Amino acid sequence: MSGALSGLRVVTTLPPHPWFGGIDYNFAVEMSDELRALGASVFDLHVDGFITQNDVYIHDTIQALKSFRPDVAISLPNALYALQCKTPKHENVFKDILQIPTLMLWDHGLLQLPQQILGPLPATPAEATGGSIRRLRKALDHSLYLHYSPDRGHIGELHRLGVIHRDKVRFFLQPAYPNYVRYGYRTPSAGAFRTRVAFAGNVYVKGARNLPFRNDPDLSAIQARVLAAKKSRLTECLWDLIRAELRALDPSVRKRLRLDPNYTFFWQFMHEEIETVGNTEVRLGVLTGLKRDFDFYGNFVEPDSVATLRDQYRMRFRKCLDYFTELPLLFMNSDVIVDIVNLGYNTGISPKIMGCFACGGLVLFDYKEDFHQSMGDIGDQVMYRSIDHLNSLVEEYLANPRKRRDVSRYLQQRVSAEFNFGALAKRILVEEPAWKK
Repeated sequence: MSGALSGLRVVTTLPPHPWFGGIDYNFAVEMSDELRALGASVFDLHVDGFITQNDVYIHDTIQALKSFRPDVAISLPNALYALQCKTPKHENVFKDILQIPTLMLWDHGLLQLPQQILGPLPATPAEATGGSIRRLRKALDHSLYLHYSPDRGHIGELHRLGVIHRDKVRFFLQPAYPNYVRYGYRTPSAGAFRTRVAFAGNVYVKGARNLPFRNDPDLSAIQARVLAAKKSRLTECLWDLIRAELRALDPSVRKRLRLDPNYTFFWQFMHEEIETVGNTEVRLGVLTGLKRDFDFYGNFVEPDSVATLRDQYRMRFRKCLDYFTELPLLFMNSDVIVDIVNLGYNTGISPKIMGCFACGGLVLFDYKEDFHQSMGDIGDQVMYRSIDHLNSLVEEYLANPRKRRDVSRYLQQRVSAEFNFGALAKRILVEEPAWKK
């Protein structure tokens, strides 16, 4: 098959199907198929056999990989899955056995990678162990790993922590996945999830309330101060606010709570405060501050919390949407999508943002510097800096359909042409092939 990747032999990882509601698996399948469409020969490596340490599967798969003779590997849909491909002797299939360059596409790597490498992480400070920075450096800083991050803030922070030098991590703007680009060429049914204003995503009401370390008064106080700071300074990333709060602690308290990056509890605390508590509290704070009524879709992670969202927060919950067949229709048929980017990102954006634009939808989200740097001043037309600013943008776009159409069409064209996974694959494999150096 001819194409930009013709002649390349690529190994891709496929996650276990049940994980994260099947979303990571389906993303990986789509991305792998896109590589084939561009002309590459692809070997799909199923990760679940390594997770269960199936000796027969691992032996036979390694033999098949050697016969395939790959040029390069790509960890799909993100870098976590290549790290899990280990033999019972703890050899990584890519760097230790095949010894081939492996492209590591991070998601919110600053929080996800430590969970994978250092896990299982302790629930309390008393269970913490040291040596975290050394372990992270050993796992990530290898000459055969080519790292790519969609977040310049993550690159800078892991550099400052001494995990991996910023020069060894290349930036990319989070791309739109192939499915969303394809939906952008379709005409949806006019009645499919037709809304004026909608939010699609997850909050973790029960998870945030049930964290074991919330019983510690010092940790609870830290959380309260940080959340208050975030709500008053919406565009500052939660990671930086927490780190500033920890630096201000009395050294004896910080030592007792093991809130130093070299301790494993630090990474558990940061992950849960940002991914679970932060995403819940900040998203609910923004959504309850909307002056317009809106429809709430999603929450597949905590479906039991729907009653709480309806009764306590007066959310107009509709349903959980299929990420691949229904969410694109919501994006296409909504006048305005309101979003609060996953707080696991410091300066970058999530795939959901680019997917909405690729479909031809319009999404308003909190200011992210990486999006502004990549898209230019048009980015300011869809990013808000406060709840009042968000409300004014919602009213402006609802009152001006022509502007809404012009902005969404321009961004759709940019995303579909420049910031889709196919374009990223051509860039990192052919146009700027760091893996060949």
